Amino acid sequence: MNPDFWGLVAKIDRAQIGETKDDEAALAPLVTALAALPRARIEAFEDDLAAALFALDGKTYAEAAGESGQSDDGFLYARCWVVAQGREHYASVLAEPSLMHRDVDAWFEPLLDAARAAWEEKTGEEWDHTPPHDWETGSNAAAW
Repeated sequence: MNPDFWGLVAKIDRAQIGETKDDEAALAPLVTALAALPRARIEAFEDDLAAALFALDGKTYAEAAGESGQSDDGFLYARCWVVAQGREHYASVLAEPSLMHRDVDAWFEPLLDAARAAWEEKTGEEWDHTPPHDWETGSNAAAW
């Protein structure tokens, strides 16, 4: 992972994440920070995000996520929430899957669009980067 990945994730306004909050407002500081970076760094962020989500993609994590782990999309969004909580929380969940949040309101789907939005804001061009890891649920076949 690039050294600035978690510093960028820390720009997310976590107080805005949740069912009754404003997820787009939560994501805005991250998108602004990414858009100020060189193109290669925006792509690197996407690569690191995909790797982080891929590492949490497994049966043990899905089972620990309760209702969120019962659908492909729900489990992906729950993994996004874990990443959005920052390095310490992510490392804790990665080491101990039972720490996955079980609340279906603890999803953060907009994180998946951060690099695309920053790229389009910076360049005015369509985003077409494909990270080396697939973040879709079930992609980490060895963990299922």
